[in-house]
Amino acid sequence: MLRFMRKYATGYFIKALFGLIIIVFIFWGVGSFKERDKTVAEVGGFKVSAEEYRDTYRKTFDFYRNVYKDKFDENMVNSLKLKEKVMDQLVQKYLLLTKAEEARVRVSDREFLEYLSGIETFRRNGKFDKSVYVEVLKRNGMDPKSFEQNERESMTIAKMMRIITDNGVVTGEAAMRESYLKDRGQIKLGYAVLDPADFRDKVTIDDKEVDSIYDKEKAAYRAENQYHLKYLVVDARSAVKDDQAYMDLLKTKDLAAYGKTKGLEVVDLGTMKESEVSTGLAKYKVQEWIKGMNRGDVSLPVRETNRSLIFQLVDKEDGKPLEKSEAAKIIRSRLAGERAKGLARAKAEDALKDGSARYTKDSGFLPKMSRAIPSIGPVPAEHLAVFNLSPEQKAYGSPVEINGKYYLFAFQDQKLPDAAQWEKEKEPYKRYYEAKAREAFVASFADELKKKVKVKVHWSEV
Repeated sequence: MLRFMRKYATGYFIKALFGLIIIVFIFWGVGSFKERDKTVAEVGGFKVSAEEYRDTYRKTFDFYRNVYKDKFDENMVNSLKLKEKVMDQLVQKYLLLTKAEEARVRVSDREFLEYLSGIETFRRNGKFDKSVYVEVLKRNGMDPKSFEQNERESMTIAKMMRIITDNGVVTGEAAMRESYLKDRGQIKLGYAVLDPADFRDKVTIDDKEVDSIYDKEKAAYRAENQYHLKYLVVDARSAVKDDQAYMDLLKTKDLAAYGKTKGLEVVDLGTMKESEVSTGLAKYKVQEWIKGMNRGDVSLPVRETNRSLIFQLVDKEDGKPLEKSEAAKIIRSRLAGERAKGLARAKAEDALKDGSARYTKDSGFLPKMSRAIPSIGPVPAEHLAVFNLSPEQKAYGSPVEINGKYYLFAFQDQKLPDAAQWEKEKEPYKRYYEAKAREAFVASFADELKKKVKVKVHWSEV
């Protein structure tokens, strides 16, 4: 067991399975001597406490923040579905522990002692030292009993996963070669594009319909809000750090006076329309937090590579209601856009049905594992199969909407690795392919376990 852990703890297998076995390592330190009175999930005979969920969420959040750094914002948290991801990690942890109990897979005292002895932090004079072990845990706020339980669980899960993959993953060279050709191959797509803008002149809109919509929605049609903003600049040469400046400004609220006292530059942006804020200050993500600010409020420091900016909302003016004629123009334009888009999609679907589509443009050669076409943009996840088109399946079966336009795709040409390249890359690709197969098998195994083991999630307690 110990040899297995030492061999694979930093090896390719564990790295490839990171998304799954994060459950083994994310729980380091999970567990507390605090009262755990709330249960957020039940998996078989195991209960997941609110405390464990919060600890795991915090560790997962910190992990992604360290990986993505400044790009890790609220939008990314939402797109990652972090709450659901953490719950899935915990459920999977206890599914595997349930299966381990059923299969009588355990970590012996000897195995665990060997494991602890291999951790350099707990050693003195080349040997495991219990007093050092206890002291290290104490300094890190860990209870030895909770620590040992969590580590034993992690080792049990790792052992269980090894048994699962050793007995369930079968790979053949033919399937591996097919996967290799897909991964390393290139494809050229032909495409046709139908732009809704080309159909706007075919749209008719009745004045009575515009009036009816205006009567229902007139409160929503207002001129843009306007904001008066200033910001303070804090850099490496400044007398204060950005977090201290922020705390000071929460009290003083006087950006100009504070900047003068501390020798910091203050920039007055004047009054800006909301659209100007969204475009001109987009890189500072001002539009995400400005609406929740009141006059005099300051923002958290917005950090760049060499400096930080602290914004202050000096004044704001809500947009006034638009005249009916102006609102009617907006309504008419919106209706025209919606109907033109419907016409473009219908035309695209008809072209696919009757075979009249003309694929006059091409993508150039792209890897078959692509997720975007440079001349067009990112391809929606549900349509990535366009990169799997082949001489046997030439046309993609539905229009693909990208950036408001509809595209029809067809196979045009491909480049596949030759036999010499395959022989050269066969062994490293085999390791990758086998790890990927294990990952897929473990995921499918967990899904099957969910059907057999009772899982109940109490989101109201989260």
